[in-house]
Amino acid sequence: MKPITNLVRLTMVVILSVFVFSCSDGEDGAIGPQGPQGEQGLAGQDGADGQDGADGQDGVDGQDGDPGTANVIYSDWIPEDFGDGLSAEESMLLQSFSIGSFDQDTDVLLVYGRNPANAIFFNAYQLPYFNVEDEEFYSIVLGEGIGFQTVRINARSTDGLLKAFSFFDEFRYIVIPGGAAAASPAEAKSSTDYKNMSYQEIITLFDIPE
Repeated sequence: MKPITNLVRLTMVVILSVFVFSCSDGEDGAIGPQGPQGEQGLAGQDGADGQDGADGQDGVDGQDGDPGTANVIYSDWIPEDFGDGLSAEESMLLQSFSIGSFDQDTDVLLVYGRNPANAIFFNAYQLPYFNVEDEEFYSIVLGEGIGFQTVRINARSTDGLLKAFSFFDEFRYIVIPGGAAAASPAEAKSSTDYKNMSYQEIITLFDIPE
């Protein structure tokens, strides 16, 4: 009877062990039902609508500016230098240009003489100029040397008498390069156009300081 009792006990121990092992390593239980959905939050304020990107129209073309002084060459007023004596003809050097800086075939050269009206005001006359009252003729003479070109002012008596050539006290020149002679084709001017303009019109057009 004792061996049977021991066998029954051993069997019960094994069954109990298997039961405990099964409970400790059992599968997870089934997922419970989903809880009720919470209330929806308040909607945020809509942002401002952006403008649709339509094809923009071309802006109106701006007007071409007047030609400036970027390419125009001009001098200050240069004192007259004909000498103190009397003669039938005199000449003075106004400017010497390096070769390439002045092209007499395409550039416009304007030379002015200044005649003082009084201590404050003056009159500017473009050369060549004929001083009828004193029978004096003032002209421009272009010369050329090795590597340079010259602009001289020639004063000549037209009645054969000796002169002091003091009608002008100062001279200045303005060179308008051929490539900068106009701001646009519609405003294009020839050398004759510029030479027919007054001194004041020229310095205003090209913004040249007095």
